[in-house]
Order: sequence, then C-alpha cells, then structure tokens
Amino acid sequence: MNLRQVFKVSARPVSALRCASRLSASRPLHVLSQLSRTRIPPPSCPRRHYATPPPQVKHSDLPVNLYHQYSDATMEKMLESLENLLDEAGDPEYEVDYGSGVLTLKLGSHGTYVINKQPPNKQIWLSSPFSGPKRYDYVPERDDWVYARDGRSLSELLNQELSDVFEREVDLGLAEVSTQVS
Repeated sequence: MNLRQVFKVSARPVSALRCASRLSASRPLHVLSQLSRTRIPPPSCPRRHYATPPPQVKHSDLPVNLYHQYSDATMEKMLESLENLLDEAGDPEYEVDYGSGVLTLKLGSHGTYVINKQPPNKQIWLSSPFSGPKRYDYVPERDDWVYARDGRSLSELLNQELSDVFEREVDLGLAEVSTQVS
C-alpha cells in the first residue's frame, strides 16, 4: 500500500464532510468504511435552526477618535448625573462606580446596571435589571446612542427606567452627545 492509497483525498465539498462527520457518530464502523469505498454521496444533512437569530452586525463608520470622544463624554456625563441623583436619594444601598470604561450602578433590591464601552464595535453596551442587555451605536442624525433593534436611545431608556425606580422624573442629560465633548 503506498502513501496515496493511505491518504485518499475526497472530492466532496467541505460542507458535505462536516455533515458526514456529524452523521458518522451514529453509524457502525463497517458501514462507514463501505460508504467511503463506494463513493456514494453522503446523506442529506438537515439544516440547523437556531432559537434566536444571529446578531445584526452593523459596522460603524464613526472614526475611532470620535467614538472615544463621544463615548467618554457620555460615560462622564452619566457618572456625574448618577452621582447627583444618588446623593439626592440618600439611600445607602445605592452606589455608582466607574473605572476602565465600565460604569456600575447598584440600586439595592432594584438590581444592578452595568454600562460599558466596547471600542472594537464602537458601541456602548448596557445590561439592565429591567430590560436586559442592549448594544448602542452612535447615530449622527439623532446625535445619540441608539439600539438598532427597537430604535430607542440610551438616554430615553435610562431616563424612563430610573424614573420608575425613583418614582419621579429623571433626566440624565445624555442626549445631544456631540455637544458634551469638551
């Protein structure tokens, strides 16, 4: 037996080989060896269906330096507004912390918000105890960070959710991002 016979190359496409490898786990070895010798095309592989659609990746045209200016200004304004809000509330269970691009807002029994910069995607990510995770892109036409799936801005969502928590009107002043750049 020569080397070519040992390493026989198949003309099957890669997808067919992947499918065959998934199906091979349920077949006895003697059946698999017969299939490889007879050149019978592999059985059709069922298409996989996922419970959730793949994420809609939108590559931002925002220059990196502007992303950093806008996201830093947004995070700093948010920190300042939240510190003032928590000082007014006077609840010792409420706390805000900001470091390394990650802002954490602890609201006692109401849960914890985590808001952070995502420079590779040029986004701001939010994890809310009420509305869950969201990824915000800067939209120049609105001059705000907007969640693509529902069209709602970061400022609108936070103002509404925090108004519900504090049982009064809250405005963090996050709209018009470009005017906040120092």
